[in-house]
Order: sequence, then C-alpha cells, then structure tokens
Amino acid sequence: MKTQAEQNSDRDLFPRFSTTEYTRRYTAIREAMDRENLAALLISGARGSSEVHYLSNYLAQSPCWLLFPRSDSPAVFIHFFNHQPCAKAQSVIDDVRWYGPAPMPSMIDELRKRGLAKGKIGLVSMRTMAYGHVTALQRAFPEAEFVEFGPQFTRVRQVRSEEELVYLRKSGYLTDLACEALERDLRAGLTEHDVLAIVYGAYLKNGGDPGIHFIATTSMVNPDRFVPWQKQTTRVLAAGSVVITELTVSFWGYSTQIHRPFAIAREPSPTYRALFDTARQCFENIRKICQPGCTSEEIVAASSIIEENGFTSYDSVFHGEAGKSPELGTKSAAHPLESWTLQENMVHVIQPNPVTVDFRAGLQLGAAVVVKPGGGELLHNYPFKFPVCG
Repeated sequence: MKTQAEQNSDRDLFPRFSTTEYTRRYTAIREAMDRENLAALLISGARGSSEVHYLSNYLAQSPCWLLFPRSDSPAVFIHFFNHQPCAKAQSVIDDVRWYGPAPMPSMIDELRKRGLAKGKIGLVSMRTMAYGHVTALQRAFPEAEFVEFGPQFTRVRQVRSEEELVYLRKSGYLTDLACEALERDLRAGLTEHDVLAIVYGAYLKNGGDPGIHFIATTSMVNPDRFVPWQKQTTRVLAAGSVVITELTVSFWGYSTQIHRPFAIAREPSPTYRALFDTARQCFENIRKICQPGCTSEEIVAASSIIEENGFTSYDSVFHGEAGKSPELGTKSAAHPLESWTLQENMVHVIQPNPVTVDFRAGLQLGAAVVVKPGGGELLHNYPFKFPVCG
C-alpha cells in the first residue's frame, strides 16, 4: 500500500482547482440544498460526468456515484475496482471507493449508515440515472423523499469562476491547434478518416481530451452535404472540395467548440464565399450583444442576416454546455425559442450555419465566448478565415 506522502504526491499529477474554488462551489451547492431542505444529494455519473467532476475533480471513465450530504463529508463510488488508484489521485474528496458488483446495495447501505433513511434527497443527473435505480431507492426508503435537483445544480454551475475560465481558455487553445493542423495538413487525396486523424494528432500530446469531432466533405461545385456529419466516411478529398467542421476538445472536463471551413486546392466558390461572409456577419452580430441581460429573443433577432441574405439554417445558432441551456435557432430553423437571459461569465457557443434553400451547400462558422459587459469575449485565437489548403 502507498504511504500518505506517496498518495499526496500522486495528486500533484493532475490539474485541480484551489481550495478557495472548491469552498465556493460547496457553499453555493449547499445553499441551494438549504433552500430545498435537502439532507443530501445523490449524483449519478458516467464517462465524463460534469456534475461528479464539478464537486470531486474525478473525471469518470465508467459509471460512478457521488453522495454529497449537506452537513457531512462526501464520498465517491466507482464501478471498477482497479480504477481506484487513479481515481483517488484525481479526486479532491478523500473517500473514493468501489461500489461492488452493482451500485444500489452500496448506495442504500451508505444512506442508511448516515441516517438518511427518512430524509429529503436530491437526485442529480437523472438523464443517466436508470429507472431501476430510482425505484430501488424508493423501495428501500419508503419514508424518504427523492426529488429532482438537476436544474438547481445546473444553475449554480452556469456562471463560471475566473479559475474555470482558465481551463476553458486552455480548451480554446487546444481547438485552435486542431484548426491550425487542418490548415497545414489538409490536401487532395486524404479521406475523411485521415482528416479526423489530423484533428486527434493536433491536441492529444498537449493534454486534450476528445470531444465531438463532426466533419463533412463535399464538392464546392456540386455539393451534397450542408452540415458537419457525426461519423466520417471513406470519401476522398479532391481539388475543389470543402471540409466543414464542428470540433470540441476538452481540458480537464472543460470544453469549448470551434467551427471552420477549409477549401482544398482552390479558392472558395462564389456560393461558399457568400455563405462564409453571411456566417461571419451573423457571428459578429450575436457576439456584440452577448452582454449581461441579453435575451433569447435578441439573439435570434441578431441572426436574421442569414434569412435576409437568402439562406436558411439547419443547426442551432447559439447554445450552452452540451448543446443546451439554451439551444436557439434562427427564425427559419426547427429549434423552438427557449427563454434565456445571459449573465456575466456564462460561456456559450455562437455557431451560424447558413445553408442554401435547396439544402445542398452549407457551412458552419463559430466559436465559444464568455459573456462580458462589452460583448462576447472569444475563447479562441484561430482566425475567422476560409483557408485554401494543399
């Protein structure tokens, strides 16, 4: 077994926020729990769970649970026995343990030991919490009250601290590396799988973690793809092709997103140049109003240049973490209008996707921004351009 000194040394291997930052988070979450009269939170997580990570610094690689009492020490429970050494090195919570062959017996036993059998318990991450787990808890504790606490938890996390913004800027830097590599290495003869390999190779050695890497290629003369695709194909790039992208790279659980088009061996066609110019103006129209107090209605109105220039759109034009909170489209998009008001230090993605009305040609152009009084502050440095590659 490792000594305490060796365990402390392991904890220096991974990024972690300051004690002040975790005090801020714990205080904010427990104040929200106080308002709901909750005795504890039970958080279900999976690979990359942002809620578990937010309170523990543990980046889950498999199913996990976090018990977070209002007035007692928290504990992390993980799926694989052999993951414990690495999980303990990451976690700011000392109590990290294996939950055994199945989670519910351990969760039920721990709740009972802590005297929570009759308490009011908030459940977080119900999108990953199996129905069978919830019913098992209800059967084991008929006198307890289990309530959804996910929205309240999310509201605490939406305004980013200065320490969090450092991590988000590092994510922006990693996405910039991916775009720089594409501009440098794209050429005729590569497949879409080769394009994906360029993206991965650009950031892995710099500590980035893969997020979504959506890529599509098509001819600018006879286009047949108008949004980035979620899976790549064996299609081969040729002179006159365009590569459209939507790329997310994470740094220690914090993610930004960038969108850029790349022309292959020829200048962008008139149609694609018009799409790019429209997207660029749309992005700037929205960025300028990304100030505290800005509403969903104002954001959608600022995107109207897409329709004014004779195009439509297919993807959302504005979104928060994981594509939500909120997900807004232009007035011609399928997305419903979600009520939202921006606050300072929220982080959102602006991603105009102008598309020709016959749904043949389109591109995406965007980046993540921090909401500031003077407008959205970019988290990326890669330029807004349409480079010719190869």
